[in-house]
Amino acid sequence: MVKKLIKLGSVSFLNAKPLTYALENNLVSHEFDLIQTPPSELSLKLFNKEIDVGLIPVAELLKRKDYRVVPEISISSVGKVDSVIVLSKSDLRELKTIAVDKRSQSSTALLKIVLELFYKLSPSYLSRDIDKEDYLDDVDGAMLIGDSGLKKCYDADNPYKLYDLGDIWTAETGLPFVYAVFAVNKGVILGKNLDALIESKNYGLGIVDEIAEIESQNIGIEKDVCLKYLTDRIKYDLGTEEIKGIIKYSELLSELNEAEKISDLNIYSE
Repeated sequence: MVKKLIKLGSVSFLNAKPLTYALENNLVSHEFDLIQTPPSELSLKLFNKEIDVGLIPVAELLKRKDYRVVPEISISSVGKVDSVIVLSKSDLRELKTIAVDKRSQSSTALLKIVLELFYKLSPSYLSRDIDKEDYLDDVDGAMLIGDSGLKKCYDADNPYKLYDLGDIWTAETGLPFVYAVFAVNKGVILGKNLDALIESKNYGLGIVDEIAEIESQNIGIEKDVCLKYLTDRIKYDLGTEEIKGIIKYSELLSELNEAEKISDLNIYSE
């Protein structure tokens, strides 16, 4: 009898690669069927139980009470992140209209916290395809995420003011910002695959130089930038401070009526 594989959803962003590279290349023993999708589709697939485990935005996690969070793993930052940025034609505090990447959830929610709660603004948000050249037409600024944001962060010819939302978050709260976690659907038993996820993270962080080299060629960003991003900017643990960051995020989202305030995380255990 063939054992049923657990469907694991992830994203193709550079920052996810240290978590999944060993799984993708069968460098650790596992029983996952790995599926790559855009973040917004992945969240829907997890909700519809088309996948069992998903690397989902924390904003999505906070909307669902049944999900459990894989321990020890997150995609987070303390201070600058380089890949969640705002380009502005003027000072950030003067924004009235801003384009947001239609693929984003947690980052758009973070943007609203920064602009509406930290800076007391009331801008209009326009969902756009940020990969198109006209994304800044008729708006005061735009938020870019993922590899698109990282490329623009290091673009020497960028004519706009650049603001790093991870940096602003930590300056205002003193906490890490957690962008994504592995969430497990109700009733799913990971078994030894829980260890495989943690082992995959540790394996990936041990060969991060190799991953930076491969991904720099895939996404067209210099290796040194990729390596700095994966080692200095992105953090991959889920400890006490990261959990505090998620709880603070939920408190602020509740002020915007976008999520319920939580007091702790539902950590996966068997």
